[in-house]
Amino acid sequence: MGWTNYHTHCHFCDGEAEPEAYVQSALRQGLLALGFSSHAPLPFPTHWTMDPGRLDDYLSTIRALQKKYADKLPIFLGLEIDYIPGVISPGDARFQALGLDYIIGSVHFFGSALDGLYPTIDGTEEEFLKGINGIFKGNIRLAVESYYQNVRSMVQMSTPDIIGHLDIIKKNNKQSKYFSEDETWYRQTVSDTLTTIAESNAIVEVNTGGIARKRTDSTYPSPWILERIRELNIPITLSSDVHSPELITGLFRETATLLLDIGFTHLYVLTPTGWQPRPFSPEGVEYFI
Repeated sequence: MGWTNYHTHCHFCDGEAEPEAYVQSALRQGLLALGFSSHAPLPFPTHWTMDPGRLDDYLSTIRALQKKYADKLPIFLGLEIDYIPGVISPGDARFQALGLDYIIGSVHFFGSALDGLYPTIDGTEEEFLKGINGIFKGNIRLAVESYYQNVRSMVQMSTPDIIGHLDIIKKNNKQSKYFSEDETWYRQTVSDTLTTIAESNAIVEVNTGGIARKRTDSTYPSPWILERIRELNIPITLSSDVHSPELITGLFRETATLLLDIGFTHLYVLTPTGWQPRPFSPEGVEYFI
């Protein structure tokens, strides 16, 4: 047994190291499969997404690693692609034509421009508030509901293989600073989103990156959301959203224990024959059966 990880950021976007460093770390940690998912290029500049001019190099680099380590580690080629209505989508033809093994679909932006720029949801608190105040006139409920509406639209219009960090809207909400996850309206918009996901073929990732980088106190999504995901039989995969090689399996053991306590019995893993459900324990997943 061992672990798999499909949410990996290297130096082609905002990761800290070259792709091969992650492969070497994965081998040292006994990973059974590794997927690369650099942030796809956006039609506007950021400090954390891939430069459009590096996309071909990224694709060729990961494909070369697939060949180099073919007898040691299954390596998969993916992208984390943003959804911004009318701007970019995981279903865009340009991405579908790349021959990717999988796509993570994520919502990182509020979805509307402010002075020609798109404020991010998971950036600094200052930028988070800029979006709340500038786009939604300080109405946090409207902003949060808009975020989840964008997640639902992404799932309905261009379903990705994996839905990234489902409730990342909570990143700047430590200690319920701006809203409570116990509020009826919040639970309702999450419930509506999960219903939409349950009607699709998408996999929800259980993402340990927020805890590992000390940005959240719980997984994405929160444990109470995971309980509802279990009730709806929505498939899940475990990923670390890693940005540095040594953290590829960060907090996997603890998170696996949580998932087992909730009642999950299988994690979905990507194999050479596609996505498959596999039994797991705190020691890892049964990748080879």
